[in-house]
Amino acid sequence: MKKSRLKRPTKSRLAFVICNTIFMVFLSFLFLAPYINILAKSFNAARDTMLGGLTFWPRVWSQDNYAVVLGDSTTWTGFRVSVLRVLVGSAFSLIVNYMAAYALLKKGLRFKKLIILIFTIPMFVSGGLIAEYIYFPKLGIYNTFWVYILPNAFSFYNMVIIRTYLQGIPETLFESARLDGAGEFIVLFKITLPLSMPIVATILLWSAVANWNDWTTTLYFVENQDLFTLQYNMQMAIKQTETVQQMIANALESGRPLGDIDADITAESIQAAQLIVTTVPIIMVYPFLQRYFMSGVMIGSVKE
Repeated sequence: MKKSRLKRPTKSRLAFVICNTIFMVFLSFLFLAPYINILAKSFNAARDTMLGGLTFWPRVWSQDNYAVVLGDSTTWTGFRVSVLRVLVGSAFSLIVNYMAAYALLKKGLRFKKLIILIFTIPMFVSGGLIAEYIYFPKLGIYNTFWVYILPNAFSFYNMVIIRTYLQGIPETLFESARLDGAGEFIVLFKITLPLSMPIVATILLWSAVANWNDWTTTLYFVENQDLFTLQYNMQMAIKQTETVQQMIANALESGRPLGDIDADITAESIQAAQLIVTTVPIIMVYPFLQRYFMSGVMIGSVKE
């Protein structure tokens, strides 16, 4: 038997692959360039950072910025609150949305259309911030940790994605389990849940990113500094950075000496270090859920 030979790509195909690779590398660099610049600033000496300019490698290496950020007790307090919020909020949101999706999957459910309509209306008509200010204190969650968890527990969009995915599971599996005497909770946790891990990972990732990045909830509904999230502290640092930078610019224009304002750190360098500390945890989580994320989104969005 003749050995099969690999068909060589044509010149046009080879040219397309080369051009496409160059384009994707260039596009990836454009996306990564701002983050690399911030990373370089976070390890750069403060006085050199004040000179400005775009850099992708620390011109003068220094770890003082991270020493200040990691040495601040508010950083670790905010980190603990943010991590706890992500863990509790994501898990609770998954449970609520998954069980709602499973319930609406039942064919004999009464008033199903009315329930879906009630869930749909808040997507287009919201009570707004004033309504939340009124009923959050009455619910007893204002200025508490639960203000991060309960209001965002249910998402109609996430529930629809889960329900669409569950519709792809053969109904015969459910019927066989029920004939063997399995209850709804057995069917839910022993059959449905193991078969829907891609969509579970997808919803967990969405919830984790949303909970991790949110800082407006702290701004509006939290006054206790022990409940401030890492993202809120970073946002406040950015606001302070703008003020300090304006003060430095005014001092330079007037010819006044800056003194030791930048002996080891500056507001800009601290901001860069805080940005890295804030974004690294969620970046480390994403690769472990990426394969589930892609398959879950595609299957959950195209099945009817």
